[in-house]
Amino acid sequence: MEKTLSKTVLFLLIMILIFISIFIIKPQISNNNLKEYSFTKAICDENNYCEDYEIICEKNNIKGFISTGFAIQNSDNWNDPRTPEQIEKMCD
Repeated sequence: MEKTLSKTVLFLLIMILIFISIFIIKPQISNNNLKEYSFTKAICDENNYCEDYEIICEKNNIKGFISTGFAIQNSDNWNDPRTPEQIEKMCD
């Protein structure tokens, strides 16, 4: 019984230390210090046909541009709700 109790206490102490170390020593992550990151983006043409792409960035450079296979044909009177900056922006 004592052996089981001591193993349980030891396990709980180790788990507490792990959680504390995760929250105290966690690195600050932003796009600027990630080596590589990706996101999806709809690219639309003048006929309101939009295709979805995965854009892979390394710092401020496009490393990959891969079609996801998803597309939509919007109506003629459709307006893209994104700002021009959001439409043009690729990698930070």
